[in-house]
Amino acid sequence: MSFSRRECVWAFRPPCGHGEGPEERRSRDPKSSVRAPPKKAGGGGKFTLGRPGDEGAAGDERAYDERRTDPEDGEAYTFDELMDYYRGQYKKKALEEYWENECAPLRKKKTKGKPAAKVEVGASPAIPEPTPKSKAKFKTQAKKLSAEDLETDGPLAREIAPVIPFFPFKQIERFYDIQGLLKHPKLLNAACALMAKRFRKLGATKVAAFEARGFLFTLVAIKMGVPFVMLRKSGKMPNTISSAPYTKEYAGVDSICIQKDIVAPGDKVVLLDDLVATGGTMCAGVELMKACEAEVVECACMVELRALKGRERLMKAGAKAVWAMMTEELLTTAAALPEGYVDDGEAH
Repeated sequence: MSFSRRECVWAFRPPCGHGEGPEERRSRDPKSSVRAPPKKAGGGGKFTLGRPGDEGAAGDERAYDERRTDPEDGEAYTFDELMDYYRGQYKKKALEEYWENECAPLRKKKTKGKPAAKVEVGASPAIPEPTPKSKAKFKTQAKKLSAEDLETDGPLAREIAPVIPFFPFKQIERFYDIQGLLKHPKLLNAACALMAKRFRKLGATKVAAFEARGFLFTLVAIKMGVPFVMLRKSGKMPNTISSAPYTKEYAGVDSICIQKDIVAPGDKVVLLDDLVATGGTMCAGVELMKACEAEVVECACMVELRALKGRERLMKAGAKAVWAMMTEELLTTAAALPEGYVDDGEAH
């Protein structure tokens, strides 16, 4: 008895179903395919690599090897590199949540339509640049935040200071212009990242900033993932409570307000402004936080004019700490005044 080649193949093929023909080779599980087992529960979608820490999940190794962008410095790292860098600062669970919710996956570059590079006969192909294998090596390729940057007048402050000029303005000989920093997005981002890093360590649950230049630092709260609270002059917002009147550093008196219930009892609040001089405005903020039964963990600013003793006044008002990124000693850049410049600032 002889068999054709095709008949031999089917004679020795394992049964595909319950005695049915080759057309019935699909799994009875509707979620699976011929070539793969059923997907893990919850899988599917664009990313099916599993979360870091999922034990036994298919693709875990690839999940750790995936590079994502750390919003703190805008660079891309694997989860293991992130763990190495923040080791001792945060627990693994917190880093897993940070990786999953705040670190953005890298987008693959499209290569469709690009011709392949021509290689001459006998020539060696170009060798690509080696990929850094640790976060420490990767972070040395560009300026990154360090412990020294967290100190007043640190390296980052010294880099920022030259772009903040001073003008004769509002009858003040040296009025520091924060617009200079806003002209340099990378430096502004670095300053906000530094503040976010500092305030996160303090356990701050809210960032409250003063009208109007303090509002420039909303990015700090965004980086921290906490609410931003506006402290405004009275009459500017609905449903508010106001502070007692205080003396401004320029002239006259004023008061500030916040919306009711925006700060809850037990909140740990950082008060933030671009500059602290006499401390009158910041002290009014401290009193408002006390009225809300919140704790002021720090009064912070970009620039502190120490000669005006605002720091001492804030500590007496009940602030736990006062921190400035820089003192006015670093700010030595005089603005290039146009011909015919006149002081056009209102003193009140």
